Amino acid sequence: MLPIHMAGQSRVVMASVGLMPIGKGKYLPASQAKRKKGPGRPLTPLITRETAIQVSIDLLDRKGLDALTVQAVARELGVQAPSLYYHFKNRDELLHMIARTLLVEVGQGERPGSTWEERVIDLAVATRRVMLNHAHAGPLMLRFFPRELMLGAYERGLSDCPYPPEHHLAVLEALEKLTYGKALFDAAAKAHDHAAMPPVDAARYPLLAAALARTSVTDEALFVETLQVLLDGFKFRYGKGTVQ
Repeated sequence: MLPIHMAGQSRVVMASVGLMPIGKGKYLPASQAKRKKGPGRPLTPLITRETAIQVSIDLLDRKGLDALTVQAVARELGVQAPSLYYHFKNRDELLHMIARTLLVEVGQGERPGSTWEERVIDLAVATRRVMLNHAHAGPLMLRFFPRELMLGAYERGLSDCPYPPEHHLAVLEALEKLTYGKALFDAAAKAHDHAAMPPVDAARYPLLAAALARTSVTDEALFVETLQVLLDGFKFRYGKGTVQ
């Protein structure tokens, strides 16, 4: 029999080469390790964290947030619910990771060499597109918004912001609230199959009806124009020049 300290080293060595203990002095490759008997979680993970998150997002897109339970995700993966607890403490942690994954998806389209204003518009448009692609994620993003993941993005955005530092928080606040407000509003309308703007009675609301009639651009183009108005406001209020 190995001394206690040697036995511990032996287990570490075996684990390092992919062997799992199955009994006293017996080992199997991790890929062949059997699941623990009974309702408890298996001895080795049957799924990866990334796979569970992607399957959860797919389920969310198809059936909505209420249908996104640990049990439902497990059924989609063909495993028992305890298998997910290798990667997530509970449903809330799974939802938090989904929110993080969607936020990472937003930042994948940044163009190298773009100006500060171009980058602001690109990220805002990408955020709205991701939210529309995952329309049922709106309530999830509001509750589990991973602000800690945004700190680096805030720092990057401020690194070449053309306005004085005393105005930086106001700039960030305005851009974030416009972007997420618009994205979540449009996503909610899509998720519930509602028009973003209901039919307008021209007799009762002639000015609004005229404005709608004269706006021929797409919803995304209108959003970009709204962002440009906000950016022009920054120039007028905080910049040294005049808005063109």
